[in-house]
Amino acid sequence: MIYKITDIQKLLKNTILDEAQIIEISIPASEETALVMQINVDNKIQAWEIMRYLLPQTQLYPVIVACWSNKSDSWADDIIKEDLFCRFEYEYEPSYPQYKNTGIQELIEEVNKVDITQFLTEKIEISKEKFNQYLALLEQQNQEKLLIDLSYLEWYEPINQTLALVLLPIQNSWEILAYLHWYGASYIGSDKVMAMLKYWHEQYHIDLVSHYGTMLQITVKNKPKTLKQALQLAIEQEIIAPCTTILPGISLVDHACALFKTDHWFLHERP
Repeated sequence: MIYKITDIQKLLKNTILDEAQIIEISIPASEETALVMQINVDNKIQAWEIMRYLLPQTQLYPVIVACWSNKSDSWADDIIKEDLFCRFEYEYEPSYPQYKNTGIQELIEEVNKVDITQFLTEKIEISKEKFNQYLALLEQQNQEKLLIDLSYLEWYEPINQTLALVLLPIQNSWEILAYLHWYGASYIGSDKVMAMLKYWHEQYHIDLVSHYGTMLQITVKNKPKTLKQALQLAIEQEIIAPCTTILPGISLVDHACALFKTDHWFLHERP
């Protein structure tokens, strides 16, 4: 694992990041540190791709974050002021009493204890009959080749916000949520959301790219192969992030159709 800023800079020589400012930040509730790299709205995705490619060498997983406080003239000051790794929100999750503390490694260990089948059985309220009705509508929609407007899944652009690429000492993108709190986990627990992200990674090979507090932006290598899979996935996403479809007013069937076609997910949950 590469912790030295100078070693990272050597790897980035002759890339778009060869002059990027990098700072080191201690991670509360652990003895770990994170490296945080300066990026901007134009190079953020390319920067993420570079560091994701270098993961086998660095052993540091990259994720794009944005600061929500007023932007100043000092990028480093903005990052420090943002308090990216604050543990406060974890204490108010429903799962918190199970693992008794907000320790990062303890929280990550809880992920493997989550029974996804049981979790989905408890959360899914759609009957088998209703599922089949939705599936029939989805099949008809695709047979008629109705075009779906995918604009509601377009990724958020953090214009005029301080941006950073955070390099975390992990190998799996779902573990990011043990370090950086996501608002949607407030209702069901970070352990459950991470378990779902892990489950989706095993099925669809997803990578978490951006984490903007209420928004998660994800790439997908293996899209659902069948409409039935797409519908099941749409239901699962509504459980984790209902605002994804509620706020733009997208039907479950339309969301399933979109997931069947797109290789980018946008999960949104806000107050």
